[in-house]
Amino acid sequence: MIDRGIIKWQPFNSCISQANILNEIKSERNKLAFPSLSEDQLYLIGEKIKDAYTLQVNVTIEYYLAGKILNVNGKITAINFQEKKIYLNHKYIFFKQILKINY
Repeated sequence: MIDRGIIKWQPFNSCISQANILNEIKSERNKLAFPSLSEDQLYLIGEKIKDAYTLQVNVTIEYYLAGKILNVNGKITAINFQEKKIYLNHKYIFFKQILKINY
């Protein structure tokens, strides 16, 4: 008996819209819920952001975006308190997205 490999599964992916829907379902399953932080953790994150900005040290920020937890490294170039976001490596991250900061 000869195994047909991937060929036997091609009829299931013949409908493009079905494949798109299945991919969306898979991605929705892999999304993480936004982790909740205590008031103490939020305070410490705020203090670390201020310290890292004044000392101009490289930081590693762990943040939540669209169901994923991502990391970014660099120096904090600006802090916008009105819009509640920080600028880092030509991108911005909102305060409420930040989960952890290390320097």
